[in-house]
Amino acid sequence: MASVLPCKDCISGTIHKGQPLGTDTKLFGRSVYISPVPERPKGTIVYITDIFGWTLPNARLLADAYAKEGGFKVIVPDFFPFQPIPLSSIDAFAPVNETAVPSFLTGLSQKLSAYPPIIWFLYRARASVTTKLIAKFLEDLKSSEPDLSIFTVGFCWGGRYSLIMGTDKVKKGTVNAVAAMHPSLMSIPSDIEGTIVPVSVGAGTNDTLTPASFMKKLEELYLKQAVELEIKSYEDMIHGFAVRGDIEKEDVAKAMQDAQKQVLDWFTKHL
Repeated sequence: MASVLPCKDCISGTIHKGQPLGTDTKLFGRSVYISPVPERPKGTIVYITDIFGWTLPNARLLADAYAKEGGFKVIVPDFFPFQPIPLSSIDAFAPVNETAVPSFLTGLSQKLSAYPPIIWFLYRARASVTTKLIAKFLEDLKSSEPDLSIFTVGFCWGGRYSLIMGTDKVKKGTVNAVAAMHPSLMSIPSDIEGTIVPVSVGAGTNDTLTPASFMKKLEELYLKQAVELEIKSYEDMIHGFAVRGDIEKEDVAKAMQDAQKQVLDWFTKHL
């Protein structure tokens, strides 16, 4: 079982520059962001976010890239029962202005103030609530567009639920395949028991929340179920790299691009 509490890298990272090109709307009673839809989409990707939620610029920009480069319709729903973790939490652990590093006491105060919302979030967005909520959304989506393949991809907190959506907790035939980058806060084996679709997972070799030992265990459990599986390791990458990595760093930018390709190639393979 992975850690039941978030690590520093769960709530840190960089905010990416750029203007998302999609639109905010409502779908099945939930707020969603929909990237510009290709003229003939191959299928639909439901993007399950990290704890910063559906409005995080990084998430929307990545969704736009999936749509443009992969030819998919991409939906980023708000699956949270209340406000997501504020972006100020990122600044508490990784200041945006690195030349203005706070004093030890100020920094400690910022970090301590960031934790209560995280603990409250984890309670309100617990598995018994979230699994049913996401499963219903996917089943409603499949009913509305039965001819399109549906896929889920998740990051960190959302990575866990993307993998759960590949199990028999979701109506059979709803989802074609799932992917997760650095899934966090997982409970294994229960989260992945009854997996019925192909699974792709990626994580960094310096990921303290999902270390190599955890990934090996995950692989063993999937293979026991005879699941079609792809697991990729990203050298020197930390937790959260695939969505909140520093794109100004060449090695991180390349790993992020490779992770994006991993997801798109997997879903294209399983159309």
